[in-house]
Amino acid sequence: MKRLCSQICLLILLFSLVDSVTAQGARSRFSDQQIVAMTGSYLKKMPGAPQFAGAKVYRHPERGKIYQVHLKVDRNRETEGLGYAFDVMLSLSQYFKFPPKVFMAVLHSDVRSSPPVICSGSAKCTEDHYIRNSITYKEWYTKCIQFEDPKSAAGP
Repeated sequence: MKRLCSQICLLILLFSLVDSVTAQGARSRFSDQQIVAMTGSYLKKMPGAPQFAGAKVYRHPERGKIYQVHLKVDRNRETEGLGYAFDVMLSLSQYFKFPPKVFMAVLHSDVRSSPPVICSGSAKCTEDHYIRNSITYKEWYTKCIQFEDPKSAAGP
């Protein structure tokens, strides 16, 4: 009887340990609206990041789910702003319930007469470069992203 009691206690302890280990490995998942709300505060934590102007998540009939981030950048630091935009989108994309297929960065210049710079790219291809390092920066820049006409993106 004593042996049976100790075996039951051991099994309970074992199940509780397994449950706590699997719970630690599980990631939180958030809705699209929650991710959009988190984007600005995540960007503020990055040193030297440009000013956040807005974000949105929407579905395009041909391209699928798009995660779009708007930033206000200095015209001399547009390339840096592009890096920040893709970094924040890539970092937060892992928390979506259903991840986006396309990242879109809209960079609004501090020069009023200049139209925004719009750059979109495949989320998978961006992960291949920044996370898996399976493609180079040059390949990512030339094959994975494309610059678009400013009329194609909606405002923040």
